Amino acid sequence: MNEELNDRTVISIIIGTILIVFLLVFTFLPSKNELSPSIQWKDAPAQSPNAEQFEI
Repeated sequence: MNEELNDRTVISIIIGTILIVFLLVFTFLPSKNELSPSIQWKDAPAQSPNAEQFEI
């Protein structure tokens, strides 16, 4: 007759299986995060009274 598995062994197999499933799902699931600028910067005014103008 087959020997019964220890409770600790069964729990570790279940946790390992869940980790493998999550790993596979998040590896092959396409990411919804696209690298697009979320902040739209205002253009700086051409001439402001306190701005220093540098000439090269």
